[in-house]
Amino acid sequence: MMPSFDVNGARVEAMVDDVVGVGQTQPMPATLIVLNGASSAGKSSIARCLQDLWPRPLLVTGIDTFIGGWPGSFLKFPGDDGTPSEQSVGLRVVPGHGPPPSWILESGEDFNTLMRLAHRAWASINEGGIDQVVDHAIFEEPMRRNALDVLSNAYWVGVMCDIDELVRREDRRGDRPTGFASGTSAVVHRGMRYDFVVDSTSSTSEELAGQIFDAFQGESR
Repeated sequence: MMPSFDVNGARVEAMVDDVVGVGQTQPMPATLIVLNGASSAGKSSIARCLQDLWPRPLLVTGIDTFIGGWPGSFLKFPGDDGTPSEQSVGLRVVPGHGPPPSWILESGEDFNTLMRLAHRAWASINEGGIDQVVDHAIFEEPMRRNALDVLSNAYWVGVMCDIDELVRREDRRGDRPTGFASGTSAVVHRGMRYDFVVDSTSSTSEELAGQIFDAFQGESR
């Protein structure tokens, strides 16, 4: 069965039969939910609300743990005069493909290695019996391929949001350069197949967490 979700004019197919536990006698060792969506889509808030609903302790982790922990000297920005950002083994900010202003991160060799290890770490936590929800924003194809391969047991949730609302939230939060919402929104859902999709444009985090909880419980029975 392959239901389709039509969100903001983009058709997203969800491979429900790929959910671990559907038609199988052996359940997952523990819950592993991955929320994938653009910057400012509300994933972190949804994850915290899922913690309140979960019957067992639910660990919240995600890509920002690793981006935030990366040394500032290895995060390269463009110059004020428009000079492109320098190459970096860590991360550099480059123009994105969404409505301007639009910026996206580009991974260097060391950060690519770090994210591959992060995916393996999340998989190991899952195998060890700890419930977790991962707040992800997949912005590059190698990262996407590795995440889908390593986190094959995950319940993948696409967190959609209207671009105008993303930009409004980014301006309001003021904790990151303007343009990442636009940049990530243009690439984060490319090539993805989800088990479930939510739209955070006008729904609260509590409502969306409830939708995800109900959908996951329904598929796990």
